[in-house]
Parts: sequence; C-alpha cells; structure tokens
Amino acid sequence: MEIYKTVIFTLVGLAKFFGLIVFGLSLGWLLLDAYKNNKQPWQTQVMFLAGLFALLTAMALHVQVGLAGFAVGFGLAVFMWGLPKKPKKED
Repeated sequence: MEIYKTVIFTLVGLAKFFGLIVFGLSLGWLLLDAYKNNKQPWQTQVMFLAGLFALLTAMALHVQVGLAGFAVGFGLAVFMWGLPKKPKKED
C-alpha cells in the first residue's frame, strides 16, 4: 500500500508542477500584454503587478511543489513574449 501512495503523490506533484508551468505562462503573457499595450490605463497595470505579488506571497506560503513550475512558466513567458520582435525582411 505504501508504494501506491508514493506513486500517487509523485503523480500529483508532477501534475501540480506542469499545471503551474501553464499557469505561469498564461499569467506572464497577460502581465506583459498589459504593460506592452498602451491602450490600457495605468491602474490596470498596477493591479496586475499587485496581484502578481499577492499571488507569489500566497504561493510561497502554501504551494511548495509547484512554485518552481510557476517560476519556470513565468520566466519562459517573459523571455518568449518580452523580447523585441525582429523586423520581417521583405524580398
């Protein structure tokens, strides 16, 4: 019975990890979109950032396994969508 518990806990931990990678990607994209899009008022940008800090605080207190997954996902979002785009070359 102990082996089944270990397997189940491992699978749950992996699901949390990969789920928070996806959550970090989506939240990072939304945050970057709010900052890159100048059509949004500054209050929206401040609330996104305050929400991110509140979420990070809550996750640091309650989510141990998935916090690294969230950090990986958010970091990937910042690198993928935060970099300047190369201009397209026309033939």
